[in-house]
Amino acid sequence: MKSNNKRVLIFSALLAILLVFATNPVFAAEDAIPAIRVDVSLQENGSAVITETWDVRGVSSGTEYYKAVHNADGMNVHSLLVWDETGTKFKTLDNWNTKLSRAEKAYTSGILKTSKGYELCWGIGTYGDHQYTIQYTLDGLVKDYGDYAGFYHQFISDLSSAPQSASIKIWMPNTRFDGNNARILAYGFKGEVGNGSDGSLTVLSSKALGNNDYVNVLCRFDRGLFPTAPTANMTFEKLQKSADNANSNIGLYITLGILGAIIAIIITLISFFYSRFKLADGTTVRLPGKHKIDANWWVPFEGNIPAVCSMMKLLRMDISHDKLMGAYLIRWQELGYIRMEERPNEGNTKKPKKEEAILFNLDKRPDQSVEQTLYKILTDITDGNDILWTSDIEKHAKELEEELTVWAEEVKQNGQNELIRLGAAATNKKGIVSLTSFGFEQAIKIIGFQKYLMDMSKPKEDKMAPRELWGDYLVFATLFSIGEQVLKNMKALDPTHFDSFAGMYGCNSFSMIYLLTMTNHISGATSPNSGMNGAGGVSSVGGGGFSGGGGGGSR
Repeated sequence: MKSNNKRVLIFSALLAILLVFATNPVFAAEDAIPAIRVDVSLQENGSAVITETWDVRGVSSGTEYYKAVHNADGMNVHSLLVWDETGTKFKTLDNWNTKLSRAEKAYTSGILKTSKGYELCWGIGTYGDHQYTIQYTLDGLVKDYGDYAGFYHQFISDLSSAPQSASIKIWMPNTRFDGNNARILAYGFKGEVGNGSDGSLTVLSSKALGNNDYVNVLCRFDRGLFPTAPTANMTFEKLQKSADNANSNIGLYITLGILGAIIAIIITLISFFYSRFKLADGTTVRLPGKHKIDANWWVPFEGNIPAVCSMMKLLRMDISHDKLMGAYLIRWQELGYIRMEERPNEGNTKKPKKEEAILFNLDKRPDQSVEQTLYKILTDITDGNDILWTSDIEKHAKELEEELTVWAEEVKQNGQNELIRLGAAATNKKGIVSLTSFGFEQAIKIIGFQKYLMDMSKPKEDKMAPRELWGDYLVFATLFSIGEQVLKNMKALDPTHFDSFAGMYGCNSFSMIYLLTMTNHISGATSPNSGMNGAGGVSSVGGGGFSGGGGGGSR
C-alpha cells in the first residue's frame, strides 16, 4: 500500500512540474542582463525614436531576443534597426518567423504583430556575451490631454533576467526640459528621477531590479511643445490620478498621514511666528493670509525692481540672483537692449547645433547703475559677435554665480535705500532696517499684486486693468517665478491684445511662452548645481493612457 501511495505521489509531482512548464514561456538560460539603457528622443508630433542598449551575459540557449510593446492602441511601431557590440547591423525582415533556427535568425531582425501589440525580435547569433542595440520609432507616445501633453509608458517589464541596472534619458531636439515645462515620475523600482544638466529628463535605478520590478514613467509637458500630438480621451489629471490609485500603498499612506499631521502642526506654529513682523517703531504686526488680502493690479513702486526685491527680503521672501537676472532680461528684451533666441552655434563643431543665446545690441544700453553692472558681467563672456551662448554661461557658471550673488546684494541695497527714501523702511533702535507702518501697507499690496497676477484671467479680478501695464506684469511675474502662468492668463483674458503684446518682444502668441522658458534656461544656467530634482513613482493604468509593457528577453 505504501509503495502504491509513493508511486502516486511521484506521478503527481511530475505532472505538476510538466503543467508548470506548459503554462510558462521557456526562456534562454543567460547568466544575467547587467544593464539596459534607454534613450528616448521625442518629436513635436508625439512620436519617439527609442534606442535601447542591452548588455547580456552568458547566453547559452534559445534562438532569439524580443522586446514586447503591448497596450499600443492608436500607436504604431516601425523602423526597427538592430546592431551588436561589433557594430554589425542586422538585416530587417518584412516578416518575422519565430520557428526558424538560431542559425537562420542570426544577424536578422523583424517586427512581429500580435493580438496584444508588437514584439521587436532579433536573432541571438552566437552564444556568449553580447551588447545588442535596438532602435525603433513609436508613433503616438506623447498625446495631447487638453490640459497638458504627456505619456505614461512601461519601458522595462518582465524579462528573461531582471536587469541589474536600468537608466532612461528622455530628451527633445532644440528643447531643454526643466521644472517650468516638464515633470517626470517613475514607479516600480528603487531609483530616482530628475532633470539632467543637458536639459533632459532622467530615470536611474539605484539597485538591481527584482523579478517583480518594472520601470513605468509618467511625463507631463507643456502642450505647446507638441503642437501636432494625437488627442487623448482623458485629461492628464485623470491619467495621473488613475496611476496614483493603481499604485496606492495603504500602509505607507497611513504612516505618511501620521507624519503629515505632525508636520502640519509644526508648519502651523512656524507660520504663526513667521508671519509676525516687528516694525521700525517697535510695534508688532502680522501678515494676513493670502486669502484675506485683496487682489490689486497696482504695479509696486512704479516698476522699481530693486525696491520690490528689498521689500521681499524684508518679508523673508528673498529672491535668488537667477530670478532677478531673468526679470531684467525680460525688461531688456522689450526695450531692445538684447534679443534672446535659439540659433546654430557654429563654435568649433563641424555640425553646428541650435543653442539658446543672448544677442546684445550695443547701440542701446541700460543707464541704471545696477543694470549696467549686470550688463558688464554678461558681456564680458560674449563671443566676438556680441553673442552670449548658454554653453558659455554653463562653462563659467561658478564664476558667474559668485559675481551675480554680489550683484544681487547690490540691487537689494539699492532698493533698501529707495525704501528708506520713500518712508517704507527705517532703521530701528538696534540699527536694523525694518518696515515702517507705511512700508507694511505696501508689502500687503505686493502680496495682493501677486494674487492678481495669478488670477488675472478672471474678469472679476481684472477690472479692466490698463493693458500698457502688461510689460511690467511680465517682469514681476518672472521675478516671482510665475511667468508661465501669467502669460497663459494674459492670453486667456485678451487674446487679441496678447498678439500685439507678444510682438513687442519680437514674438508671436505661440512663441511667447518659449521666450519665457528660454529666459529661465539662460538665467538658470548661471547656477552650477541646477541639475537634478524631484522623484516619484507610477504604476500601470488603463483607460487609453497607459502604453508599453508585455515582457521580453531571450527565448
